[in-house]
Amino acid sequence: MPRIRFLILLLLLCFPLFAQYNFNFVCVSDTFQTGTDYFVYYFRLTNTGTLPDIYAFDCRVIDSVPGWFEQYCAGGQCGDPGMILYDTLPSGAVDSLIEISVIPATGQWGTEKLNLLVWSLHNPVLRDSINVYAAMEQGVGEDKRREVERVNLEVFPNPFTDKINIKFVIRNPKSETNSNFQIPNHKLKIYDATGRMVKQFKHLTNYRFNGIMWAGDDEFGNILPDGVYIICLETRGFKAQKVVVKLE
Repeated sequence: MPRIRFLILLLLLCFPLFAQYNFNFVCVSDTFQTGTDYFVYYFRLTNTGTLPDIYAFDCRVIDSVPGWFEQYCAGGQCGDPGMILYDTLPSGAVDSLIEISVIPATGQWGTEKLNLLVWSLHNPVLRDSINVYAAMEQGVGEDKRREVERVNLEVFPNPFTDKINIKFVIRNPKSETNSNFQIPNHKLKIYDATGRMVKQFKHLTNYRFNGIMWAGDDEFGNILPDGVYIICLETRGFKAQKVVVKLE
């Protein structure tokens, strides 16, 4: 009986520690991506505990491709894989500006695997990690690189309150040398922090747009709440992305 009482007392003493510190960590974009120019993975960390906490991040390249460049950002800081970054969140707060970027080297085909680990400094037992994959195949990637050499996607102001201007320029050597070249159909899509598409602009058949105004609304004209949104330009499998913040 004394032993049972001791175990009950031990559980009562330890339970508040685990109740005070907790978090939820998810990847809000596809964890496996294929492309030709660069890859971006977005994550969301939520402090689901009852007390403020400090979190540590550690990004590692598990399987590498020679010449590829990797960088990750968290807590308003950016660094190379292997560098520990920190983020402080009060109870109930969310950080949606956590990301990993991968830029392939020209002519270096393959698949990279990266792991992003996060843990609580106040309770190191609480930890979670997510693997992401960046794949570029030889044949397909080479054709896409010839088709689209460079894309420039700009958004301003950022952060914004009611409206944001979106500009993009795509340089395509075929369109410059062949007047009969068919212009592909670009798609401009906007996602919220959970990865849900909230708005899209279809049938964009120009290589240059000096301004597409987005009023912070969804497909039905409803004004979206303030938060983090991802503007994504897609054309024949190629993607360019920008993270924007909508304020009240």
